[in-house]
Amino acid sequence: MNRILLFVLLIFMISCGPLHKLHKTYIGQPLSSMEDEYGKAKSIFEKNGETLYIFEKTEYLKSTEISQHKLTLDPMVTPEAKKIMHYYVTVKDGIISNIKLESEYERKVTK
Repeated sequence: MNRILLFVLLIFMISCGPLHKLHKTYIGQPLSSMEDEYGKAKSIFEKNGETLYIFEKTEYLKSTEISQHKLTLDPMVTPEAKKIMHYYVTVKDGIISNIKLESEYERKVTK
């Protein structure tokens, strides 16, 4: 019984990820559908009859206080950060065939 529950939980986690949602939305669609949402590609590379487009999306994350139920005197605060997501889109014959997602974070250092 535990194995079945673990298997169902694993399948649920994989099927609800952001990369899976990108695949469901854009694989098999023309490149213009991706450009409508993410703008023009930052870089374009040609290789073996396929074209790799790199899209970039930047999001600013504000600092927030971590809840400690107000039992401590010193509050814990997360630093401000910039989240940069790179979308690597492989296009063959004008149709999207593969998408890879990479995220990186740049923290704002405060003293």
